[in-house]
Amino acid sequence: MLRSSSDTELVAAWRALSGQAARDGWKLIELFSLGNCCVMAGRRGARNEESVLVGVKGPLPSQPFQLPRGQGFSLIGTELRNHSVDHSWFALVRQESGSLELFTKVAVDLVNLMESSAAQDGLRIHSAMISRIRAWQAFMKRDSDGVLSTEEEIGLFGELLVLRNLLKDGVSEFDALDGWAGPDDGLHDFLLGDGAIEVKTTTTPAGFMARIASLDQLDDSLHQPLYVAAVRLAQLSEGATLPDLIDQVAGLLHDPGASALLSSRLVSAGYMDMTRTEYTRRFQCSELTYRIVGGDSPRLTRSNVPPAIHEARYLMDLGALPIVASTYADISNSLGVKNQWN
Repeated sequence: MLRSSSDTELVAAWRALSGQAARDGWKLIELFSLGNCCVMAGRRGARNEESVLVGVKGPLPSQPFQLPRGQGFSLIGTELRNHSVDHSWFALVRQESGSLELFTKVAVDLVNLMESSAAQDGLRIHSAMISRIRAWQAFMKRDSDGVLSTEEEIGLFGELLVLRNLLKDGVSEFDALDGWAGPDDGLHDFLLGDGAIEVKTTTTPAGFMARIASLDQLDDSLHQPLYVAAVRLAQLSEGATLPDLIDQVAGLLHDPGASALLSSRLVSAGYMDMTRTEYTRRFQCSELTYRIVGGDSPRLTRSNVPPAIHEARYLMDLGALPIVASTYADISNSLGVKNQWN
């Protein structure tokens, strides 16, 4: 059984299987079988493709997720004769055009995720698997070297501060992570209850100019109430690096499903823990306020621009939006989200 699987262990398993795959079948080496999950290294058919096979025990969604494909690998449903007939089997298969080095990292991450999720029921294991594969596909579309730009680093830092605020103010772990839509390019960074929170982060010591990405971003007719979380950071030696903050947020989680979601969201955002030493800037939060977007708020929306204007991006002074709270607990009731401690 693999514990905290490494690249070398998985590559060694594939090497042992090289050239052995049957014309239409699989050659396999079991990595582990725990709880409701079984994972194997494999190669398939005459093409001899490197693969990781995941067997999930228990009922799965009656309307299955569409399995992710593309970006150098695909996830397919498969059958394994003489192997755990009470499991549903899925195979992560490298495509010929896909980088073996990057596929190996994806595969190792999936193996470790499945091992940490094995005690959960089949539905949650399956959901975690799909979420993580889609996160990796989003990461690959970024065409980056695995290190966030300064602007992306600051933006992610701000979203994580708001996430930490949610968790500390009693939002359930899974609801907080499930509602964090920013890394998946959601219209708003957090969807909670009936409303939404858009996070804007600055490092300027005075004033607060924020980039508004579309005509829909500050349209409270789409999600109501709509808040803007204004986060101001100061770069100080006693502050925290981005990996430090991620560790702090991870330390607040006790639900394995929420921990898996956090990892998936970070991958979608373009953060890879293997590059954590690249993040040396240290930030301290000097402001976190929640500002309400209302009918009289200055903003551009589809309802107040000429019909000929289809898209717009603009800078806005957030000072025009009234501060209504400095902690999430003060706006949770308006969003219709119950504190889990009440």
